Amino acid sequence: MMRLMTNAEISAAFTMIGKILELQNENPFRVRAYERAALTIASLPRELSDIYDEGGMKALRAIGGIGPDLGSKIEEMVKTGELKYLKELRKKIPEGLFAVMQIEGMGPKKTKMVWEKLKVKNVADLEKVAKAGKLAKLPKWGELSEKKVLQGIETRKSMGDRVPLTAALPLAELLVEKLKATKLCGQVAIAGSMRRRAETIGDIDILATSTKPAKVMEAFCALGEVKRVLSKGPTKSSVNLHAGMQADLRVVDENVFGAALHYFTGSKGHNVHLRGMGVKAGITISEYGVYKGTAEKKGKLLASKTEEDVYASLKLPYIAPELREDRGEIDAARAGTLPKLIEERDIKGDLHLHTDFSDGGADAVTMAKAAYAKGLEYIAITDHGSGMGMVRGLKENNLAQYLKMIGKARKAVPSLKILAGVEVDIQPDGSLYLPDKILKELDWVVASVHSQFKQSPEETTARLIRAIENPFVHAIGHPTGRLIGQRVGIEFSVEQVFAAAKKRSVAMEINASPPRLDLRDIHCKRAKEMGVMMTMGSDAHAPEELDMRFGVMQARRGWVEKGDVMNTKSWKDFEKWLRAPSPIGRRLG
Repeated sequence: MMRLMTNAEISAAFTMIGKILELQNENPFRVRAYERAALTIASLPRELSDIYDEGGMKALRAIGGIGPDLGSKIEEMVKTGELKYLKELRKKIPEGLFAVMQIEGMGPKKTKMVWEKLKVKNVADLEKVAKAGKLAKLPKWGELSEKKVLQGIETRKSMGDRVPLTAALPLAELLVEKLKATKLCGQVAIAGSMRRRAETIGDIDILATSTKPAKVMEAFCALGEVKRVLSKGPTKSSVNLHAGMQADLRVVDENVFGAALHYFTGSKGHNVHLRGMGVKAGITISEYGVYKGTAEKKGKLLASKTEEDVYASLKLPYIAPELREDRGEIDAARAGTLPKLIEERDIKGDLHLHTDFSDGGADAVTMAKAAYAKGLEYIAITDHGSGMGMVRGLKENNLAQYLKMIGKARKAVPSLKILAGVEVDIQPDGSLYLPDKILKELDWVVASVHSQFKQSPEETTARLIRAIENPFVHAIGHPTGRLIGQRVGIEFSVEQVFAAAKKRSVAMEINASPPRLDLRDIHCKRAKEMGVMMTMGSDAHAPEELDMRFGVMQARRGWVEKGDVMNTKSWKDFEKWLRAPSPIGRRLG
């Protein structure tokens, strides 16, 4: 039986092609097409194999950014489980160079240079030549570049074998759906750090109930996504997946599912804290239930079927999985002050998206129609205002053209409120790429750092504060500029920057784009504590990327509630806020 490739694997294949083409100095727009397609595919709510089965090539071509060439490659992967074009490309460069390109400070040009001049073929080689001082001697490198590479290597090491949540969760959900489809399971749920929505995942933990656990194990180990069975027992099995992750399945009795789900969700700190409370109350908490007495001398079973029962045994309300990090959630539960966490349905608008006017893959009308189809009341089109040549976008001399494009989208989708916005680069000194005379003509201005990530914390703090003090800036986009597992981003004084943002009524963005999830969860929590406004934006570059799902997950880990995020407001209330006098002279064009 032919193995079906998952969206995660197809996305990874396109990402790999893009990297190889970069290494070969291919046309940057061709490289960008593969990168955008990879991101789009990773964000799809349905498997490409199902889309193709229902509608063939026509259905694939209907996906934003998928033209005939990319569509035929997806078709090949869906039908055969492989891609010959990628196989041929991979033969042309050492496998280890893909990981080298992922190191912060390394790109395709520098990777090609160290490969050709220093015979670097993998990260270990790169670390060796960097520590020997050989990188600093290369043309246009120097000691600072060499130091940056060594820091990047350490960042990658800190990730270990962990995978971003955004890549792992769709795969885990697919496994859950396939287990449910066997009709052998009563309940099936994701557990572990993935259920807590941690931004990186070590492996996939799944918990199920069944009266036929042995058959469930057989079905699990025979799934097409499984590459190798590591172990198979009567109630637990571990497998390696083709996507490169490990997945573990446990089958427990229906009567202890709640206790087991709570235990295997964690975190360790949260569970230890609760067990300590239990000891003081004369009860024992484990994956088998909550019992009166000690672990050595158990008495009456008090709770086991549901997680709510587990918490109730300690006189606590249910605590959402995203909060279970032992960061004060248990004390808040005791005090009755747990937050009512934001939900996807609370989002009424998208305040950060791009079109093909800059580096997007669809025109403004297409993006607007897609946003309206998702039930949004309003959007802000925020094409780049940047000096980077590849992204094109808003310049001093094309404002009229840009506003005309947005006007066309407004006429095409009259029921959707569309703000004329921009994502303008914050330059190294904190000034903005576009002058105020351009910014003042726009409805919504997001200012973001896209370069010079290695300034000192003092420099970046001053840089962000200067941008915040610009009278036309509404929000700071993806404030740290990090890319999960690839780039640490900038360091700054959170206290000082957030205090400036609060004073000027400037919002801090929770960027929902899978590679970013920026603000971090701890920063979301601090912004909430300081009373700083937050916004959420998809940073979509194609219709399929108009998705706040992972941004909401990140916000929930940061204790964020509906009222903490500006674009949970209805259009009527959001427009009222835009028109209201404020420290930065907010206006709506």
